[in-house]
Amino acid sequence: MRHLRIAALGLLLAAASLPAEEDKECLALSAAHDTDISSPTGIRVTVTGRNNCSRDIDGSRWQFKVIALGSGGSQLATESGRFGGTVASHGRVETKVFLLCDPELVRSIRVEAQ
Repeated sequence: MRHLRIAALGLLLAAASLPAEEDKECLALSAAHDTDISSPTGIRVTVTGRNNCSRDIDGSRWQFKVIALGSGGSQLATESGRFGGTVASHGRVETKVFLLCDPELVRSIRVEAQ
């Protein structure tokens, strides 16, 4: 009986971790330079997540890294972040991050799921 309980607990724990992994397939990330503000010490970036699935997902479990790239693809700055709250089915969520770098050198911005 003890082995049965341990096996059942293992199955429950494995099943509980599945939605988080599936969420990675649901949320599409994008990043854009936010030109509403300017600073000599860096750039503000708007990170957007779009839920492409037909169920709500927990956005606070999602971590991402924003990378500012210079000429030749050189990495100028990185910043990590996460979304908060629930992302509705086929909904979107947005947050802002600030990257410390020379804004004149930034050529592109990339965002990656972590």
